[in-house]
Amino acid sequence: MVRGLPGKEARESRLHQAIANDDVEDLHNLIEEEPQLLDRVSKHPFPHTPLHHAAAEGKTLVAVEIAILKPSFARKLNSKGDSPMHLALQSKHYQTVRALMTRDPKLIRVPGRCGITPLHYIATIEGVDEAELLAEFLCTCKSSIEDLTSKCETAVHVAVKNHNVKALKVLVGWLKRVNLTEILNWKDQDGNTVLHIAVSKKQPEIINMVIRHVKVYAKNVQDETAVRMFKENPCGDRNLARRFFRREHVEGLRAFLVSLFFHNEDDAAVCRPLSRFLSRKLTLFEWLTIWFGLRDESVRDIILLVCTLITTATYQAALTPPGGYWQDNSSNPPAHSTIVTANSSRIAVEESHEAGNIILSGSSLYLFTALNSLIFLSSVCAICITAIPQLPRTLGVYLLMLTLGLSFFATATIELPKSADAEAISMTVIYGSLLFVAWFIPLHSWLSYKIYHCGIDGTKRRVGDFPELKNGK
Repeated sequence: MVRGLPGKEARESRLHQAIANDDVEDLHNLIEEEPQLLDRVSKHPFPHTPLHHAAAEGKTLVAVEIAILKPSFARKLNSKGDSPMHLALQSKHYQTVRALMTRDPKLIRVPGRCGITPLHYIATIEGVDEAELLAEFLCTCKSSIEDLTSKCETAVHVAVKNHNVKALKVLVGWLKRVNLTEILNWKDQDGNTVLHIAVSKKQPEIINMVIRHVKVYAKNVQDETAVRMFKENPCGDRNLARRFFRREHVEGLRAFLVSLFFHNEDDAAVCRPLSRFLSRKLTLFEWLTIWFGLRDESVRDIILLVCTLITTATYQAALTPPGGYWQDNSSNPPAHSTIVTANSSRIAVEESHEAGNIILSGSSLYLFTALNSLIFLSSVCAICITAIPQLPRTLGVYLLMLTLGLSFFATATIELPKSADAEAISMTVIYGSLLFVAWFIPLHSWLSYKIYHCGIDGTKRRVGDFPELKNGK
């Protein structure tokens, strides 16, 4: 054993030399001599592994090679609570950081001391290179934005507290592009959103950047809103004061809309506890979203495909009904001829007509139009219901369905003969009303849900859009 120690120490010394020289070949030679070398020098509960050493020194080739040989080393923390990527960031070895990130994007989410991830750390440093690396982090690992420090701070909180405007511009711009601006409303352990922090630190540039996306009436643990804090501690910016004034008006308009949708005073309040929201019965929108949103995507695809085919077929049938249209004018039937109105196909042959009029007539025409319209309306309703879980992104679908429905019923009623004006009006009113109901109910239920949901004020960090939380996040 004693004789073996100098050899082990020599190999450890050679390992440090290989890392210093960024020599991958020498690293593998040492591993061939002692396969347990990397594990042996990393036995400490919080080890400073060779990967930590290589990352701290910016030795990219060796760092990546060790990360390949021992992937677990990339997630280990040393006694100071730093992972290899944390050490590379602290030493500004950004090429090494990018190499490790390429090997495993999830390394961006490894929490170090106080729960600070590499994303949180880079958000504290102001600089062009740092802003670029922050943007790469966000685009490489989208879920990293959800990570919180031990104080429940997001990367946005960290950037605001460090007055890092460059980082905040990157963060806010990215959140807008991926439709995650709701994260700006998340709260830290003191119940502060980024707007609370910006107002308390008198940061007008940051306030202007986030005020549009943050609830100004959200309360922190001290029961203070950003509006109240701004009025008690103004920063002297008149333009910013006007923006707060406009936001107050927007909140007032929302409260007015809430009063139209909800008659209960508690429901109509500007800020409501989360517990009250969860204690309420499911809204129509939530029920429909859960029912249709959680089913298998392949089932939804089949429904949409079948409904689209049915809609196309019924619309085409309205344009080209059985028997087609008269190609000529005929006002006086031939002498001694009999008007045929009840042959096997129920199609009139010799009655007076004009070119372009539908040949099908009588009860057959009304039955065909009614059934075809009913099937068309049912397929449109199915498409609208299936699109509910994706609102508001599917608003365009509802507008297109309404336009298509109006066009269909206009075509169907125009085809009816002039002698059937009363039937045409009745059919237009009935099916037009049904179309409006099929279009309006989902949108009304979604709008009432969103108006109510916007007034929820969580005590701590976040209140998600519950119907969209499909993976337990």
